[in-house]
Amino acid sequence: MSDSPYVWRFTRSGGFDQVRIDRPEDLLHLAELDPKLWAALACPTRGLVFDQATLDAMDSDHDGRIRIPEVLAALDFVRSSLRDLHLLFGADRLPVSALRDDTDCGRRMAAAARQILVALGLPMETPLSLELVADRAALFPPGHPNGDGLITVADVAASGLAALVQCILDAQGARVDRSGDPGLGGEELAAFFARAQAQLQWWQAQPQHPEIDLQRAWQLGETVLPKIDDYFARCRLAAFDERAAVLLGTREEQLSAFADALISGSVEEAQALPLAHIDARALLPLSQALNPAWRDAVLELAELVVRPLLGPLQVLGEADWQQVRAVLTSYGAWWQAQPQPLLALSAQELQEALQPDQRLRLEQAIAADLAVADAADSTLELVTLLHYQRYFVQFLNNFVSFRDFYERRQPALFQAGTLYIDRRSCDLCVEVASLEAYTALAAHSRTYLIYCHCVRAACPDKTIVAALTAGDAGQIMLGRHAVFYDRQGRDWDARIVKLEENPISVREAFWTPYRRMGAMVAEQMQKVAKAKEAGVQAQTLQDVNAIGKGTPPPAFDVGRFAGIFAAIGLALGAIGTALASVATGFLALHFWQMPLAILAVIALISGPSMVLAWFKLRARNLGPILEGNGWAINSQARINIVFGTTLTQLASLPAGADRALLDPYAERSHAHRWWLALAVVVVAAMLFWLWRRHGL
Repeated sequence: MSDSPYVWRFTRSGGFDQVRIDRPEDLLHLAELDPKLWAALACPTRGLVFDQATLDAMDSDHDGRIRIPEVLAALDFVRSSLRDLHLLFGADRLPVSALRDDTDCGRRMAAAARQILVALGLPMETPLSLELVADRAALFPPGHPNGDGLITVADVAASGLAALVQCILDAQGARVDRSGDPGLGGEELAAFFARAQAQLQWWQAQPQHPEIDLQRAWQLGETVLPKIDDYFARCRLAAFDERAAVLLGTREEQLSAFADALISGSVEEAQALPLAHIDARALLPLSQALNPAWRDAVLELAELVVRPLLGPLQVLGEADWQQVRAVLTSYGAWWQAQPQPLLALSAQELQEALQPDQRLRLEQAIAADLAVADAADSTLELVTLLHYQRYFVQFLNNFVSFRDFYERRQPALFQAGTLYIDRRSCDLCVEVASLEAYTALAAHSRTYLIYCHCVRAACPDKTIVAALTAGDAGQIMLGRHAVFYDRQGRDWDARIVKLEENPISVREAFWTPYRRMGAMVAEQMQKVAKAKEAGVQAQTLQDVNAIGKGTPPPAFDVGRFAGIFAAIGLALGAIGTALASVATGFLALHFWQMPLAILAVIALISGPSMVLAWFKLRARNLGPILEGNGWAINSQARINIVFGTTLTQLASLPAGADRALLDPYAERSHAHRWWLALAVVVVAAMLFWLWRRHGL
């Protein structure tokens, strides 16, 4: 084997050297290529128009980004699986014979390929393709082990565990099995049985009083219990001091408040009064002499708890109340200690689910599924290989180099579609994940950027940025509407939400000073006209008001207006003198100097703008446009003037189109008058020049 270094081939595009990858030898030596020569160092796996399965497969650490080591690892996987790397350049079918038999990876792929063909009922010589393995259910039929460590209802239907599996799925949530059905694994199984055990222990700890409806009694007791405690506390104070019976009972002024009020049947207005008459004996009546606002609750509590627990009592002493209270608080403490969330299973169902053989059988089903993990993983690796066969080289031409972007053979994977606006189409459109985060970097691209919010029925809204690289800004402004076509050909309603203004072309820069001067003159004329109109209106209103009051309007001041006319005359004279001086100086030039003088004036006006635009246009950079979305660009990917014109297409009539030049609604042109005036000026200037030079 030769020790000489591999001879790479480069092309010059975008202002930097880009490596060409179009031969198997290039792939074999890709790991030797200096990372400084790669166009990109990293890219995101989302927001790209590319095969998502290929991107996810290369993202080995699942962080949403692909870096150089992951690209090289994918290449090693392909090299260890295929005999001939020519299959990566344009082939979309993979014969089983193309898989290597001298590597473990190749042998696994071959075994998986034969297994797939058997499962699909196809001959062994049938080549594999992505379309052939697109149906995941055909590769991993429901009800059969598939190596992902998950079991579904279909997997245990024959063993009588389907109901239990469904119960676990409902309680714990499901993961998607390789067959596409909801499934559960060892984690869900362990979590369910832990919760079920806690649930069962809670049920078993329930206070046992079958003669009492404890649930209803506790709910009622939560309301009335503080009131009964309050009654016995007042009675204890009355036993301590007989004066407390009067002070803590119902006082006369409290009853007086009801004298003139309209009392409802439930006497809710009396809720704040004591539960019953305060007595040192502390005997709560259970039928008569109760506060009407609490009577029904006390009677119901007596029927639910007191009499079933203590017998047919008519009054309730404090000691008896403590027994009742203990039962209620015991049940309340148990109820509040229930596991969260509560499983919708009865105690009997929990006991059946917790039978040792039930869990063992489910664990055995999971183990049986994992037993075929190697074969199933090989099947998935083969599917990944088929994705690499079709898309890997295309990815390299958008990562190692930007060949697809600069050669314009097909859209690059970061190009989201085409924006149509103002009689032009913008091909460099990138989807924006976060407008605020994106604009900070993209502003350094020195490119005219149009940010659009795009909407389409039945699709989530999105934001794109389009680069305007040819023509001029024209009528581009915030709020304008356009149409965006994505790479699938779907049309979106687009509205401009932000502009990043930069030079678009040298031609636009040439006319920019004149447009600015024209806009400034027009603006000043409008201001003068508005001021004049306002003055006239104010004077007219003043005169009308004066006439209305019987006061004659002021007399015409000849001197004042004479002064105004004199000032205007002086201004016009000064302007005329200046123009005459310019014309005299111009006509004093030699004949051949006159065009040069005109060109010098034009260069003086437009030159700085054109030079500045030229430098900025040469500095337009693709890098910041991509880095705003998470790319790590490793090169100065320029968008120069010539290449920029290919990214924005201006409207033009098709070749050979039949064009009728007669426009019945065209405005009447007076161009011939201007041309005649210009000819008169030129002839006069020539005659004057000849007279000055030759005395003719």
